[in-house]
Amino acid sequence: MKSKQNKSVIERFLLQNPEWQEGYRAFNVRFGHPLGWLYIVEESGPNRLLRLDRKGNCTFYAASQSNQASCATFLEKYFSQLAEKGGAAEEPPNVYKCVYGRIGGVFPITHLGRLKGYIVLCSFTLPEKQIKPLIPLFSHFLQSQVELAYKTYELDNFYETVHPRALALSTIHSVHRVISSSLRLQELLPRIGRLCAQVLKAKGCSIMLMDSDRKYLLPYFSFGESRQARRKHRLQVGRGMEGHLAETGEPHLDKHSVAVPLIDEDVVGVISLWDKLDNQPFTSMDEEILKSLSEQAVVAIKNAQLFEETEKLTLGSIQTINELLELHYGGERGQLPILGKIVMEVGKDLQLNGRELTHLEWAMLLLDAGQLTFPEKIWDKKAKLTKKEFEQIKRIPLRGASLLKSISSLQPVIPIILHHRERYDGKGYPRGLKGEEIPIGARIIAVVDSFLAMISHRLYRRRLNIEEAIKEVKENSGTQFDPKVVDSFLKVVRQKEIYDAVSQSIVKSTS
Repeated sequence: MKSKQNKSVIERFLLQNPEWQEGYRAFNVRFGHPLGWLYIVEESGPNRLLRLDRKGNCTFYAASQSNQASCATFLEKYFSQLAEKGGAAEEPPNVYKCVYGRIGGVFPITHLGRLKGYIVLCSFTLPEKQIKPLIPLFSHFLQSQVELAYKTYELDNFYETVHPRALALSTIHSVHRVISSSLRLQELLPRIGRLCAQVLKAKGCSIMLMDSDRKYLLPYFSFGESRQARRKHRLQVGRGMEGHLAETGEPHLDKHSVAVPLIDEDVVGVISLWDKLDNQPFTSMDEEILKSLSEQAVVAIKNAQLFEETEKLTLGSIQTINELLELHYGGERGQLPILGKIVMEVGKDLQLNGRELTHLEWAMLLLDAGQLTFPEKIWDKKAKLTKKEFEQIKRIPLRGASLLKSISSLQPVIPIILHHRERYDGKGYPRGLKGEEIPIGARIIAVVDSFLAMISHRLYRRRLNIEEAIKEVKENSGTQFDPKVVDSFLKVVRQKEIYDAVSQSIVKSTS
């Protein structure tokens, strides 16, 4: 049996069309039940002759099986003579006599001026004068069905080629969302793997990454069952299907699996999928889609690897600064854990991506870095600060930003630290930024830090309880604070776990 890929458009979309089948049967009755043949003119490869009917009234054909070869030989010779006379595209006469002297009809199949084949009705059982009036009608019916077949083919081709590409392109948007929301490999790789499996409708997926020496593939993520045991240990490059891909950089495709290398400047790893949910074989289109997805995935993977390396160095710098702050101002930093918890929850509620949340987390740890540049006597002073001393305090964000600017990985954090004392109405410091001009991280910290300051002990004012502080935040929405940040804060602070943690922090500070 010919595969779908090897069948012609006429075989796939004309002969299989119920409308054609019904019309052909009706004309076959009117023509006196002739035998039907289809002669396909192939653009590449030999032409082919197919029999359309299982039974017919040709007594010569029915007499012996050898007559089938005789009829086929006659028709092949007949079409060869047509080609010699005027070329394959020349329309033949509609009526002929077969090798046994029986009358038959030949109907060319054309599309866009090109000959695609012929329908042959062999051995009419009715007189020629009854047949001829029906020939133009059948020709018109045939040509209309041929045009419909090619339109159906074009739609099918669109679905099988353009549609998967469009699906891949639309999925790339999802991959971009994964890239922006996942900074670490342990979060990123499961998302990429499950996304690829979802698009290709696969039951299982695995992602292996190259080790630093480029000698082994290390298993980072897998799910689903497989005919072979899922790899749980490192795999030497060059061994097994994945190892071969890592060595050659060539994709793999068979009925049950598809795999592609993750390539940046060199092979970074391998992603493999196996067993379709509908039990259909994987196709070259699946391979093409996976290649498109892998091109985006490898960007995310390299970014995550670079981020994790940078993060280690950055956290070392942050830890050093924090140790200095704890040494000098440890008592003033007791509320840092609850500040961080509320700020991160508000950030998530506002749908900040992974990178923004990480920068927000770093900023909270470094908010007071500018204090390291001021004399300790200001912080130890029990009396009310002078105007000059207060102006110095207001310069803490500027001093902190200046202190951190030499650390390149902290550049995204500096605007948050610099502007967390700004006001939504533009009356804050140090730059007097207004509304959306203020970085979103700074607007979040402004709300949460002010709330915690209200419930903390201060020499110059009364400590507020939680409900009083919440009311104060609401009253300053739109003036001191960003309204949308306030809305998120109010949802977060009302969560039982957060509310209880805030209450505990007050108890500890008064004990």
